[in-house]
Amino acid sequence: MIFVVTKCADCPLMSMEEGRRVCNVGPPSRRPIPEEDERPTWCRMRKEQIIIRDFK
Repeated sequence: MIFVVTKCADCPLMSMEEGRRVCNVGPPSRRPIPEEDERPTWCRMRKEQIIIRDFK
């Protein structure tokens, strides 16, 4: 599968933890995502690609 990510809400690696959005990609793991940012400056998806394989 290929995901084109332009904001955190579209990212398959973003999750909700205790009502807060957290990122599971960048160091440190489960880094909180500021509410005002669509995609933070530290987001790895800005410069890199992540390939997610679906082994069904």
